[in-house]
Amino acid sequence: MDTIILASKSPRRKEILTQLGIPFIQYGIEVNEDLGCKRHIRSAVINISRKKADAANGMFSDGIVLGVDTVVNFNGVILGKPGTPAEAGRFMRMLSGNRHQVFSGITLKNIRTGKHYSGCSVTDVHFCRLSTDEVDMYIKSGEWRDKAGGYAVQGKAALFVTRLEGSYYNVMGLPVEELHRLLLKFSYFESTGQYRPVWR
Repeated sequence: MDTIILASKSPRRKEILTQLGIPFIQYGIEVNEDLGCKRHIRSAVINISRKKADAANGMFSDGIVLGVDTVVNFNGVILGKPGTPAEAGRFMRMLSGNRHQVFSGITLKNIRTGKHYSGCSVTDVHFCRLSTDEVDMYIKSGEWRDKAGGYAVQGKAALFVTRLEGSYYNVMGLPVEELHRLLLKFSYFESTGQYRPVWR
């Protein structure tokens, strides 16, 4: 049975895989996450997800490595993980009353064969207009730390989302629809004897 190796320190991705009942090993890695050309975000996040899969590849002799990279795009500006409360507040004021996009590149790579598949998920997220007090309270909560875009859709920031078009789990950091599609390419469900969806 091919073990899934999650090449990420993210507790959100760990939580999602656990919720799905997919056995995995979490192995945190560090790679350069500079997107380079921001005009081609899809290809950029896929490339970084491949780098993450490749980085963990050399540490194991068997298994399927899962690499993911998630970014928030607001009008051509990439909002990464804010480093300070002031930067987090600036992000929230930018997103207030506006639509932004969350991109996740995802790669699965078989260590033994070198075969790999990649994909990208894009979700449009609409925020309500936030008051100064709401922004301040959210920043004081500390939930923005280590979050792309400075918010957690599964946490207190859920109160700010008026509409979401696309994958909710993508906004959390792991698009399960894309993961499902790529696992089917590896015949993962057949090989593990786990639940096998009937749709394709």
